[in-house]
Amino acid sequence: MCALAGLALAIINLSSATVFVSHPHTAPSGVGSAVAALVGAHYLLLTAGVCLAVTVPALRRGKRAAWWAAVAGAVASLTAEHVRSGQWPRLLAPAGVLLLLLACRAAFVTRSDPVLLRRGLAVLCIGEAAVFAYAVLGLWRMDPDFTRTMTIGPAVRAALGLLFLLPVGVEPITRHGQWFVESVRTGALSVAVLGLCWLVAGVVGRPGHLRDRRRVRELLSRYATTGVAHFHLLDDKSWMITADGRAFVGYKVVGATAVALGEPIGHPGSIRAAADEFARLCALNGWDPVFYQVTEQGRADLVAAGWKTLRIGEEAIIDLAAFDLARPECKAVRSAVRRCERAGYRVVELAHPVHGARLAELREVSDVWLAAGNHRERTFTLGRFDPAYLRTTPIVAVLDARSRVQAFVNLLPSYQSCDATFDLMRRRPDAVNGVIDQLFVALIERFSADGYTGLNLGLAPLTGAGQSRSDRIIRLLYAHAGAVFNFSGLRAFKDKWHPRWEPRYLAYRFDTRLLGSAAAVARAGELPDPRSPLGRLTALLRRFPVTVAFFLLQAWIMTATAAGPVLHAQLIRHFGLAWPDLVHGQFWRLVSAPLIQTGPGWVWSNIMLIIAFVPAAEWRLGSRRALITFFCGDLAATVSVLLTLRLTAAAGSTAAAQAILARDAGSSAGCWALAAALAWSLPGQARTVAVTAVLVVLGAETVAHQRLFDFQHLAAAVFTVLAYAAAARWGARWRG
Repeated sequence: MCALAGLALAIINLSSATVFVSHPHTAPSGVGSAVAALVGAHYLLLTAGVCLAVTVPALRRGKRAAWWAAVAGAVASLTAEHVRSGQWPRLLAPAGVLLLLLACRAAFVTRSDPVLLRRGLAVLCIGEAAVFAYAVLGLWRMDPDFTRTMTIGPAVRAALGLLFLLPVGVEPITRHGQWFVESVRTGALSVAVLGLCWLVAGVVGRPGHLRDRRRVRELLSRYATTGVAHFHLLDDKSWMITADGRAFVGYKVVGATAVALGEPIGHPGSIRAAADEFARLCALNGWDPVFYQVTEQGRADLVAAGWKTLRIGEEAIIDLAAFDLARPECKAVRSAVRRCERAGYRVVELAHPVHGARLAELREVSDVWLAAGNHRERTFTLGRFDPAYLRTTPIVAVLDARSRVQAFVNLLPSYQSCDATFDLMRRRPDAVNGVIDQLFVALIERFSADGYTGLNLGLAPLTGAGQSRSDRIIRLLYAHAGAVFNFSGLRAFKDKWHPRWEPRYLAYRFDTRLLGSAAAVARAGELPDPRSPLGRLTALLRRFPVTVAFFLLQAWIMTATAAGPVLHAQLIRHFGLAWPDLVHGQFWRLVSAPLIQTGPGWVWSNIMLIIAFVPAAEWRLGSRRALITFFCGDLAATVSVLLTLRLTAAAGSTAAAQAILARDAGSSAGCWALAAALAWSLPGQARTVAVTAVLVVLGAETVAHQRLFDFQHLAAAVFTVLAYAAAARWGARWRG
């Protein structure tokens, strides 16, 4: 019902956005305000319609994030209709949808990841397409309002120019035509900003992600017993935490399949609930659920919950108490260890956390290993070489006589398991043969001394099959796929350590979807090649999503205003901020004003600030904190300066009275807020020196020039330092 109501309101909004006022040539007093209100109302209808249309599928599946987006769209529709017409019958549709959504709030309980990347792309594509259609239809119908005839061909070309904020070959000759051109540009820019925000949010993480991550860590530390448990914390996982908070399922969506890693983890009394809630989550989202690498105990729990299982391999675990290097069957391993020791090799644990030259050496080893054996990085059930990841785990390495790393592994937390485990295993191709054997023997000795009973060597896929039809398929796959994936070689390497073999299973719901689920499992571990252009772009987006989005948006706006300086005045009028805008409740300008520069074209002083501080802040502070610091710092500086001007004007200052009417814009205050945050993030005495330097430089600029924007820069820096100091003090008290 809510999805249908949302779709209906979306259609009404998109249709209303193309309906023009009946008397375009008449304008009341205060033309600027009337035009701004008219443009804002049509823009609100347009963007609200796009927002509602995009969220309809998610509304149908009961997603809470979609419910919030639909409520925002209904409120925007209600506001736009009131501003545009002021006639109460037009308010019935958005008001009815809003009341329906509020009444049905309890039905939207799905806590799945809202797939913000896809939503961002959908908003960009669908939104810009809607704006384009709106522009073409309007230009075609408003032929008398422009300097030349608008057939469909010229209308399409002009609409493309308006879509990208570029100059067009037609000029409006009426106020009606003028506000229409501005409304198209406003809609195009706003949809672009909204889409980029969703894309950034998709890379940075959904709301509540950090809170859920802390809960997952707690559950892992109390209940995890499998060798793949730590991989639930990799950045490719989403989590479904049960309603009672006592269990979770870590999963990754691949196409139309949700692949869960292992069985649910948590309190034994909540495992069944976790499996059931995960199944309901997948049903709401239209996903096929599957659990991959399920243990024998997990299999029993899932079978009791109505799941089917298929044996997909065996996990090798060395019995540390029974392992004896002197036994005859370990002769080859003894020879390998002696050969490495004669070459001057020794096994050491590197200083933790690893950094600097040693980290660069580990990367060199990893790179040559990947290149020489035609290996590739994977994910989901394995980690990848990432400095941030490696700094969180101990690293054991084999050094040669010159203390050069020849091989290494990183050790993972075992949580509640008695079996130790590791992740990356890398070696130089030209290292002495047997270097991995030497490393494993050292690990066995170390873990035995630490009280572990086993060493987990990981999964040997497609082995240990039984006699059922599905098991016969597994044996057939093993025989024919082994030539490609070397399953037999992997099994042989692990078998020489004489481990015990524990079965692992795939749990699924429907036989008819088993083949698709198996394909999704195979794709879950794939990563784009980091050496390819796509891989490099993906890595850059993951590391600096805010920086990339900010630069793209700024480059677009600056290029457009350089090509058409008149456009800059229009952007300032509709997105800049002055005191009367705050008085009239146009608070959205607090967010839009920092995105529009003070002059048309490429403002190089601001470009240098952006280059200097935005990527550095995102690297140092994190994406979310850098974004919040930028906008909050600019907001605090702008509002404080406007408030000061207002008080000064009330005291009789003519200059202040004129200044508060001028619209402010520009990203410099936000950039200086980031500079102050960077200075605060430094340790010890360096923090004091850096913060003092930033404040002294900005204070000197303010005293020397006494320009309004110098006051804003200083205010932004001071506010940021005070905010970070207060947060640090509050955090210390809370921890105490």
